Amino acid sequence: MKKVVMLVMVLVVSCATYAADLAADVRSHLAQPNVLRGEFEQAKQVRGFKKQLLSKGDFLVARERGVVWRTREPFAGVLKLTPNEIVATQGRDVAFRLSASTEPTVSVINRLMFSLLNGDVAALGEQFTLSGTVDVKSWSLVLVPKQAAFAKILARVELGGDSYVRRIVMDEANGDKTTISFHGQRPDPAKLTAEEAHWFD
Repeated sequence: MKKVVMLVMVLVVSCATYAADLAADVRSHLAQPNVLRGEFEQAKQVRGFKKQLLSKGDFLVARERGVVWRTREPFAGVLKLTPNEIVATQGRDVAFRLSASTEPTVSVINRLMFSLLNGDVAALGEQFTLSGTVDVKSWSLVLVPKQAAFAKILARVELGGDSYVRRIVMDEANGDKTTISFHGQRPDPAKLTAEEAHWFD
């Protein structure tokens, strides 16, 4: 019995060490600007439908402030994620608003999205079991949810990139699949423009 317990402890420590080393290796590749702007293309495959749902637009990640996700095609819309809320707008109309004070999952979702877009591997390791590979120029990660609440939404997430996250593939628990490609990333070590700062008000 003692041998079994010792074996389990060794395996747990080995897995934790592997995950920590992997996270550190990926982080060493990633740029960590205060502000990151870029473009995205998204393809969503809904289970039971042959045709993918395609969209494209631009995004802004501001450390400590949140994420603004602006879809241009096929329909214009803005999704804002901050530590306190998620707000979706179309034109000047608010499509929906979810507050962290009334919806506890909002803060979890926001941390997840920020971590994914910003490549915050340490934060991802708190919610997911990590595996992957790292070489001189690129890296890839596979994330499997640790918590049942996440597992009800996501089966697994694949990330790939170099100095930035270039691709995210999300296999949802319901069988849907979303693939997001990023390009044109433009880091800014300084601050937001006045217009961008207003987006977070």
